[in-house]
Amino acid sequence: MIPDVTVSVVNHNGRETLLPLLASVERESAGLEVETVVLDNASEDGAVPVLRERFPAVRVVEQRFRAGFGANHNRVLAATTGRYLLLLSHDAELGPGSLRRLVALLDTTPRAAAAAPRLRYPDGRAQSSAWRFPSPTASVLGLLTLDRVGTVQSRGDRPHPVDWAMGAALLLRRAALDEVGPFDEYFFMYSEETDLCRRLAHAGWETWFLPEAVVVHHESTLRTNAPAERIAEEWRSRHYYWRKHHSRAGARVAAVSTGARYAARAGIAAAVRRLRPGRYDSDFPARMRRHALAAWRGPRGEGLRELADAWNTNHARAESEVS
Repeated sequence: MIPDVTVSVVNHNGRETLLPLLASVERESAGLEVETVVLDNASEDGAVPVLRERFPAVRVVEQRFRAGFGANHNRVLAATTGRYLLLLSHDAELGPGSLRRLVALLDTTPRAAAAAPRLRYPDGRAQSSAWRFPSPTASVLGLLTLDRVGTVQSRGDRPHPVDWAMGAALLLRRAALDEVGPFDEYFFMYSEETDLCRRLAHAGWETWFLPEAVVVHHESTLRTNAPAERIAEEWRSRHYYWRKHHSRAGARVAAVSTGARYAARAGIAAAVRRLRPGRYDSDFPARMRRHALAAWRGPRGEGLRELADAWNTNHARAESEVS
């Protein structure tokens, strides 16, 4: 029997949040045919044996090298058969009824290729999770309004189409992926779901935001690791996205206006900190300036891809020395 849903989870040293996530998937799978696959991205936190003991029905792919977001989920997609593919970050947790609601939306909306839940932080605050495509026009609008008008689309209490949604929790229609292709693996991290939603839209498919389906997104502390490399990887991906989907002139307009927005945020934050020192953390203005420079001129230095490549090389060398 073909499952209704293949749940694809990529784990990278996320044992602390992975186990509650899988418990939520198990709980929310009632009434559905669900296969759950965890691809372990060469973690070093001992998650795999614990996972196999606690969740024997979960299929574990123990990958001995580190790859990017799109490549890892593509591997799960190619090895499974579910009508729908649910991408879940290892630091997410399904809320009551969320999976059934997402499946029902795709079942009843024939041109919907993707359904995104409302993401919430553990304290209940809503997290922005769907936006307009980062086109030159949208980038200029974001500069003029400092992203307060017209760019964030994960608002409101009714289901509605959006341009693209975050891959931390996203239900995808396999038939649509078969038509447009899987993730572009040139994106190592960041913007790969933006690119996928853009390609789906060009083929006549839709992405929907479903606010009554709620997923808690813990945003694990792993996101604070290697901040310089993360900034470099983010902007490498964004510049590639702009080159892929826009003219040279359009890509430059987007880069200049987006960089100016970050520069404006840096200036505002610095001024506010002088009046209210606790309003922003001390590194925030400098971090915004680094984003601005990377948007204007492109990333400098190594990114997350290079960190993974270095780990893979060192690990392969260590294994060869042992053998």
